[in-house]
Amino acid sequence: MVSDEEMLSDSVWSLFRRFTFPAIAGILVAGIQTIIDGVFIGNGVGSQGLAGVTLAFPFVMFIVAAGIMIGMGSASLIALELGRSHRERAREIMSNVFSLVFAAGMIITVLGLTLGNYLIGMFGAGDIVRSMAGDYMTVIFAGSVFILFPLALDPLVRNDGYPLLAMRTMMLAVLANIVLDYIFVMRMDMQLFGAALATVIAFALSAALLSMHFFSSKTGLKVSFGTMRFQPGEVLRILESGLPSFAMQLSVSVLFLAHNFVLLQYGSEGAVSAYGIIGYSFAIFYMLFEGIAVGVQPIIGFNYGAGRYDRVCRTLKLAMAACVTIGAAGVIIVYMVPEMVAGIFSPDTAVILETTVTGMRIIVASLLVQGIVVVNATYYQSINKVGYALFIHLGKIFVFMLPLLLALPMFFGLQGVWFATPLADYLMFAVVMVMFYDELKILKGDKCRIS
Repeated sequence: MVSDEEMLSDSVWSLFRRFTFPAIAGILVAGIQTIIDGVFIGNGVGSQGLAGVTLAFPFVMFIVAAGIMIGMGSASLIALELGRSHRERAREIMSNVFSLVFAAGMIITVLGLTLGNYLIGMFGAGDIVRSMAGDYMTVIFAGSVFILFPLALDPLVRNDGYPLLAMRTMMLAVLANIVLDYIFVMRMDMQLFGAALATVIAFALSAALLSMHFFSSKTGLKVSFGTMRFQPGEVLRILESGLPSFAMQLSVSVLFLAHNFVLLQYGSEGAVSAYGIIGYSFAIFYMLFEGIAVGVQPIIGFNYGAGRYDRVCRTLKLAMAACVTIGAAGVIIVYMVPEMVAGIFSPDTAVILETTVTGMRIIVASLLVQGIVVVNATYYQSINKVGYALFIHLGKIFVFMLPLLLALPMFFGLQGVWFATPLADYLMFAVVMVMFYDELKILKGDKCRIS
């Protein structure tokens, strides 16, 4: 456990290591559950299965967005209160989380099961792909409560000073998902239904383990059935604080929806499969960026609440440097062995492999700047400047990405689809850098010295 005193006195690098490494591991493990589905579907079902899960993915990301919104929203508020030594206030916020997650899960389940088939039908895909996507979505929506709980509780366990517990729980869940995917998809031939069922069961396991932590005596944010609340005022504060995280995750969903439409217009179901492989391949790097951002959130929030702005500055700069290093490694890997990366998902035709490699080599340039954008958005969320964080997430999608995605293919065809992503990322990066240097000036002048 990391104590309040250590949050204020340990070196920034030590705290970065103690919080960020487990956070990265936890997010990787949670995210890898979806990638594992892609690996087993690609090898056990084929390109039509990959196209089906790619069509379903935006709607799955909506559930992920809701869970992370609740988790990061409550975690940001709790970290600030703990930094101000308001532990009872932190517990009051925590008392609303379980009820909020359950209510959100029920709403998503009802809406998803009611509208799922209609939403899939909007894409105009073939009957087989549409049926596979529907099977996957039905199971995921039915189990949305089990998916929401670990996503919401994971950042709270870290804020409670137990980052290793969060990591180990997620690791156990991913191992369960691998075993179940092998049984359901490869041995029992349950196809996308089996892959989705494996994912829900794995998330349910981690939900049970993380929930037990907050009912135990070792937690500083203990809850019980008698202390659970649903206070509209606190719920709205949690949702408002978590709105940037929701926007970030929902933007992934919007991008997949937009890409699916454009790819079916300028390409084929094979192009959708290729985009799915690219998304799965690059997801590992995006999860590393998100892990760094989520890992430094308790450090930034606590020290900002305590008035230790010098430590906030150093943490922010360290996180950005780590993201650039990871992004550079990703560029090198993809340029050196793109066929090997794509081959993990077993593209079943040479055309799909060629399309995938072409898209990879163009989109990979985004990795150099994506992490910096994510870290800065999380910084503003950590200090409760929700508007700035929302601007970063939504501006990238609606100001840059969607216009480019609609315009470029009109002139460059499928190549234009691939170029839209790096162009949008670099334009948003330029805006974020202006915001970053303005923030450093404010901190340097009013609050801390930048070493």
